[in-house]
Amino acid sequence: MRRWLALVLIGIAGGSFWLAGTKQQPLLQARRDFHLSRGEPLENTPPLVAFTTVALGGFRGIIADLLWLRASQLQQDGKYFELVQLADWITKLEPRMVHVWAFHGWNMAYNVSVLFNEPTDRWRWVRQGIGLLRDEGLKYNPGEPRLYRELGWIYQHKMSGNTDQMNVYYKRWWADEMEALFEGPRPDYQRLAPDRAERMKEVYKLDPALMEQVEREYGPLDWRLPQAHAIYWAWRALPLARGFDKVQLDRMIFQTMADAAFQGDLFSNPVEGVFITGPNLALISKTRRAYEQAIAANPGESSMESGHRNFLRTAVLVLYTHHRLAEARDVLEDLRRRYPAPEYNQGLDRYVFSRMTEFIQELGQREALNMVAGTLQQSWFWLAMGDEEQAQGYQQLARSIWREYMKTRLDPEVAARAGLPPLEQLNQQARDAVEKQLQSQAAKDRLTKPTP
Repeated sequence: MRRWLALVLIGIAGGSFWLAGTKQQPLLQARRDFHLSRGEPLENTPPLVAFTTVALGGFRGIIADLLWLRASQLQQDGKYFELVQLADWITKLEPRMVHVWAFHGWNMAYNVSVLFNEPTDRWRWVRQGIGLLRDEGLKYNPGEPRLYRELGWIYQHKMSGNTDQMNVYYKRWWADEMEALFEGPRPDYQRLAPDRAERMKEVYKLDPALMEQVEREYGPLDWRLPQAHAIYWAWRALPLARGFDKVQLDRMIFQTMADAAFQGDLFSNPVEGVFITGPNLALISKTRRAYEQAIAANPGESSMESGHRNFLRTAVLVLYTHHRLAEARDVLEDLRRRYPAPEYNQGLDRYVFSRMTEFIQELGQREALNMVAGTLQQSWFWLAMGDEEQAQGYQQLARSIWREYMKTRLDPEVAARAGLPPLEQLNQQARDAVEKQLQSQAAKDRLTKPTP
């Protein structure tokens, strides 16, 4: 009797499992239809993830929670290496725990990397943080805007910024890698070889079609520099974002656009060790539009308006020192209209002079580089126009700004992290830029000049 009862119970259990299996696909489809999950069901996962998902079932969530409690303690104790392994276990148990992926990538790029003194060691951990979010976190959570934002933040802050004293190495190595990938500052979208497009998609998760859309909206971008990649990942997340995530992504885009406008053009010569970023003036108008769109979409966000005002103030100086006087006047007029203040009621020359006097006292690295580069370009422009006296004046001004800025950065370590390139290199870069601009203008004049 007991034997028959056992067989009946086994049969009932087997039938129940079979019935549950038949309901799995309809339930998964219902989750998609009612937007109960942003990501697709886990498929083609590594064997360890598949095993823990099936073998541990609902218990894996409990185990992951216990491990997360332990991870919090390790974080407080500063045991970041142990955290790497623990976070890896948690993501294997619960691939949908977005906050663990975000923390895991940040821990590698920030906490672990700075434990090393050698640039190559630091860069390895920064790259691992990028790869973890891009190749694994987003694979299991493709609909989570936070992971896109965390990935973009590493490009925007860790690589493009200068808070890490090794940031120049990160920029150089990433630029070399992207130069080899694109064969220039950006892909040739119209004649992109299939093998190169496949490598962009498979290795770097960069879709050339989406990159081209980003270029149309925000470009021209130099994809050898990290700013372009920060904008790309933030832009990809926008359709998925709501509320706070949307505000943060808007902020990432216009902040990175501003950064690219002032230091998003790369002058590089690996043979001579030249690596200088300068302003990409073509981005100023699009950056203004990005700010305006974000402010209109997020009324009441005073920090956006403050950032916009500061961007416009800097843009006036950069445009002026690059001899873009009509554009500088337009930006100053925009400042006067949007953010009324007595200082904006001066003429352009007087405003720039007063701002420069104030500005030199509080220069950051990027602003100093822009001012020196722009002033040197002014010098070469006036020399080309035959006005040697004005050209010499701008040369003297550039030297004065360079010396004043470097005066407090004589220590080699400080100079490497926050200093300016040698004045001779900046001067050559400015001369090349002016020659290119004048040649381009001459070509345009020949094309538009009527035939006799």
